[in-house]
Amino acid sequence: MLIVGLTGGISSGKSTVLRIFRKLGSRTIDADEIAHQLTKPGTGVLKEIVKKFGEEVLNRDKTLNRRKLADIIFQDRQKRKNLNAIVHPEIISEIKRKIRQFKKRAERAKLRESGRKTNIIVVDIPLLFEAKLEYLVDKIVIVYVPQKTQIERLRRDDNLTVKEARVRVNAQIPIYKKKKYADYIINGNLDPLRLQKQVKSVWKDLLGSVEACPRK
Repeated sequence: MLIVGLTGGISSGKSTVLRIFRKLGSRTIDADEIAHQLTKPGTGVLKEIVKKFGEEVLNRDKTLNRRKLADIIFQDRQKRKNLNAIVHPEIISEIKRKIRQFKKRAERAKLRESGRKTNIIVVDIPLLFEAKLEYLVDKIVIVYVPQKTQIERLRRDDNLTVKEARVRVNAQIPIYKKKKYADYIINGNLDPLRLQKQVKSVWKDLLGSVEACPRK
């Protein structure tokens, strides 16, 4: 089974690329989706976040106010580290659990020989390099857009100022450094048809790599 790490800068289009991979037949795991599940009201992770950052990070209905929490951690590097120390271990644990689950399903269905598509798992991990999770994957796909585009998208989608958007972009490892470790690079600034064509090209190559990349 081939484990593919999908990553890139903030607002680069990773979610769109993940959806295309899913339509092509890949099993997918979304770290952001896992994070949302782990921080629902009543969860241990949310309780730890409140303990560390206070009730001010909650909405009136006791759900996590992600905008408020983001404002706090992007103004203070140490607080960002504190949040990561709470959330990242749980996310990593859940990603590993899902990978094991997918492998068991594939083995039970005896799909290793009859269906290569189901032997590929694409894991969307925005902070793959920042969290040093390269060891989890066999291949790395990076989605990138120019920083100007990232800032424009953050301003549009999250209603941020230019300064706020730039702080969030700069909180991640620069994309030019990440590119050096990529097996595939996808331009997230393409129109939908060209983007889909590019992802399909990567998918075709990944299918060819399944047999050549045994994984226990």
